[in-house]
Amino acid sequence: MKRRNFIKAISCMGAGSMAPILAHAAANASYPASPVRLVAPFPPGGTVDILARVVGAQLTKETSQAFIVDNRAGAGGTIGADAVARAKPDGYTILFGAAHHAIAQTVYPSLPYDIRSMTAISFLGRVDHVLLVTNKLPVKTVGELVAYLKANPDKLAYGSPGTGTLHHLMAEQFKAVTGTRMMHVPYKGSSPALVDLISGTIQVYFETMPSALQYVRNGSVRALAVTSKQRSRSLPDLPTIAESGVSNYDAASWYGLFAPSGTPASVVSALNAATTRAFANSSFVEQWRNQGAEPGGGNPDVLRKLLLSEVDRWSVVAREAKIRID
Repeated sequence: MKRRNFIKAISCMGAGSMAPILAHAAANASYPASPVRLVAPFPPGGTVDILARVVGAQLTKETSQAFIVDNRAGAGGTIGADAVARAKPDGYTILFGAAHHAIAQTVYPSLPYDIRSMTAISFLGRVDHVLLVTNKLPVKTVGELVAYLKANPDKLAYGSPGTGTLHHLMAEQFKAVTGTRMMHVPYKGSSPALVDLISGTIQVYFETMPSALQYVRNGSVRALAVTSKQRSRSLPDLPTIAESGVSNYDAASWYGLFAPSGTPASVVSALNAATTRAFANSSFVEQWRNQGAEPGGGNPDVLRKLLLSEVDRWSVVAREAKIRID
């Protein structure tokens, strides 16, 4: 609209009619005008918590407003996600979402929310998992582990940070494609599971790269392979599971920011622009990669399409493994 016509339109509408429109525009233009709550739906110390704090610190720099990490753990990440889904859709409560939320749509049949109806903001990237075993187990390769499992069905236990988490389904997928059997031991988060892996209470664990690195590097546990198709730059000498003889095995964590349904497009755009600036920052990308993560980016559709494909993919694994949480 030309400036002259715009002024004429304002005169016709009157100050009273224009007030709500101008107030709404001003609010969106200044977003964020106060601290933002970034919900990390897993306990402190795990990968989601670690990466959420890295992202929150950078978004604080990009927007000059504090992004405060709020750990709302429980039920495979669904308690935190539900808290965000119920929040006011104003951009001041957002979710550090993960692959776990795509899985939850299948394994929790009575979820009070649907992650697919939430507002996608930004794809943050992928994180490899590492197949770890306790040092007390006499295996050093994936092939040796498979042979040991076949010779000792149901004698070993694998851990996960909770039933229905990605760690759980990765192990079930591994069992299915290798024809092996292990017992599942769910924990309340990764930290206690890693403690028990080190002690030998459990023998196998599929852990995310950021959480696994310190234990692999100090020799507390033994890494056999990474779960994705490509080797990780964090552990370049470690083969993939597919390279180790389990063809077509490919799985990884992914992360993204979500907001409640109905969040204004202007707020989504502002948040997406902030993460885009973050990933254009070489020092941030280096810090991100140092945590074992590969950088993301792109518009909200990148995250939305990934979410939909992951819901479809993991629903097959969950059904075949009969994983259901009522």
